[in-house]
Amino acid sequence: MDRRLKIMTIALCAIYLAIIGGYIHREMADFVYGFKIGFKMGLESVETGKVPTLSTAGTFFLSLKPENGLRTFPSKFRNQVDRMPMKAEIEKMVVEVSDVTGRLPKGTLVADICMYFLSFFTIFVMIIIPIQSFRILRSITKDKIFDPANIRKLRFIGYALLAFYIANLVNYFLHYRTAASVVEMDGYKLQMEWGNTSLILLGFVVLMFAEVLKVSVQMKEEQDLTV
Repeated sequence: MDRRLKIMTIALCAIYLAIIGGYIHREMADFVYGFKIGFKMGLESVETGKVPTLSTAGTFFLSLKPENGLRTFPSKFRNQVDRMPMKAEIEKMVVEVSDVTGRLPKGTLVADICMYFLSFFTIFVMIIIPIQSFRILRSITKDKIFDPANIRKLRFIGYALLAFYIANLVNYFLHYRTAASVVEMDGYKLQMEWGNTSLILLGFVVLMFAEVLKVSVQMKEEQDLTV
């Protein structure tokens, strides 16, 4: 086996696991908090008989931009040393909405349901891809890098990464639209999150590596037939 190719494959798997691990670490706090809120809402709905939605009783993760442009510092704080006012600009904020008495825009409940199922899909992808990655690493350690099954696994990982990013992007869009219909902050306007775009690059790199490995397998088979 080509030692350089083996090292590159192991490095690629390690980079992927590091990126996904970092993403899970960053999102885990939000996921756990959201789960607790959802569990609490479920208990309250059983006691009161009222079915709440994520829009009427939930948490919004907001990405903000000043209405007058970047670095206009619309927020005010105070210096603890001399109590002088300081200008500030807020980019991220978490808002908890306890109740909404007015009528919500049409489609809000549909957006909540879609985000619910998309969250399950992203969890499934985060579980299944590391499993496939470890299977590839196991094949490499057994000197089976040219196994056609590895090509299928790499393709699966590449397409799954792209699907994972698209699902997150749709989730961010629905969350942004729902938040925009419920939350308003003076001096700021809400903007949509674009997620971790490095997942797109990593997905295409994995797909490209799968095609390179496919060509290598074909060349190896032709070489074996020639010999």
